[in-house]
Amino acid sequence: MFGDLNNFQGIVLAIKANYYIVQIEGLGILPLEASLKNHNELKILCTLRRSLAHRGSFVNVGDYVCIESIDWNLHRGVIFKLNPRRNLLFRPPVANVTHVFVVLSIHSPGFDLEQASRFLLTAEQSYLNVSVIINKSDLALSKELDAHLNRMQSWGYKSLAVSVKNGQGLDILMEQIRRTRLAVLCGPSGVGKSSLLNYLLPNESIHIGDLSGKLKRGKHTTRHVQLYPVGVDRFVADTPGFNRPDIKIKPKDLHYLFPEIRSQLQTATCKFRDCLHRDEPGCTVDKNWERYTQYRQLLNQMINSLC
Repeated sequence: MFGDLNNFQGIVLAIKANYYIVQIEGLGILPLEASLKNHNELKILCTLRRSLAHRGSFVNVGDYVCIESIDWNLHRGVIFKLNPRRNLLFRPPVANVTHVFVVLSIHSPGFDLEQASRFLLTAEQSYLNVSVIINKSDLALSKELDAHLNRMQSWGYKSLAVSVKNGQGLDILMEQIRRTRLAVLCGPSGVGKSSLLNYLLPNESIHIGDLSGKLKRGKHTTRHVQLYPVGVDRFVADTPGFNRPDIKIKPKDLHYLFPEIRSQLQTATCKFRDCLHRDEPGCTVDKNWERYTQYRQLLNQMINSLC
């Protein structure tokens, strides 16, 4: 909060057209008309000060901003300052993220190894904590579920099986979400991110769509990123589903996105600093792991695109 009673700081919960929904935080002394509201959920519909736009300041969901010219009766205000970010994800576009949860499913839609891996590689580009949620666990046999959980572990990820139908793992998931400041749920269309959030946040109304068509591809029911409070200064983001995330990184840095390689390089060093971990002499990376073929394919695609 600032010296002026009409200037406050908040976090951007959502962006609708040219409007920003900002939840006020750090509330102190408020005007009478504002003091009658629920301080923990005081939301203001804001526009962006033109001077910010002219300076090329793009405001994203998750950004901390300063607002002024507040009309407490209409819940309207103007964003006049964008605070420094800790980080920014580009797809989904969310700022100041602290943990990424990649949501996958074994059935409806079926597990796609390449797609699942690409989502994890995209999440790794954030250099944040990344975990896996295996949703709709009630649709899988126990052996099948164990096999996928073990697979995620072999890839280097902590994973959790959850189900809205029978409640499996949901209390553990909510505890994990509340332990981080801004958690992002992302994953392919139709894996049930919004269904999970509806269960975890019963006071919210999050739109859910059915799987569509014979190909069982999820409808893009979540069109925009939306933050939902899960505690004091704790948020979780629902994000749009998409099916083929982009991986934008230099070929020499691709191995950083694979925990299987990172873990090996913690205890061993390749002969050459620019080793791409293919067939170079003195490479210490063991190639006997499930995603190594995909690593080679991606690496070759990146190198060929530069030619």
